[in-house]
Amino acid sequence: MLLHVQPAAETFWNAVQFISDENGSREIVPQTAAEWQEVLEGARALKKYGATLQEPEYAAGRGADWKDYAKGLVDVAGQAEAAAQSHDPDKVLEVGGTLYNVCSACHEVYMPNPVSVAPGIPTDESTGTQP
Repeated sequence: MLLHVQPAAETFWNAVQFISDENGSREIVPQTAAEWQEVLEGARALKKYGATLQEPEYAAGRGADWKDYAKGLVDVAGQAEAAAQSHDPDKVLEVGGTLYNVCSACHEVYMPNPVSVAPGIPTDESTGTQP
């Protein structure tokens, strides 16, 4: 998931941002058809990964709610897809929050100690642990 779901989610989350820092305030919003297409592709990838996570080889040995979390990812990815197609930054931002909540809920159960997963280090996707 670290190598697939996370980058797709970040593509969606990073598409619309409101940044306020020492340089002032600025808004990041897709400006071109190609940029909106990247947002759409991120949403579609999430939908695909959510479906994959429901397959027996991914669900085996996990809790009874694993498929429910994966279905939740598919559902919110459908909303993300519609938001990207609408080219509505407010909708993308709103759905991005829902996506965050869906991801966080699953992580609370299946990745209770995310600090143990350092970026750039491969993990065993069946357990979420590093070798």
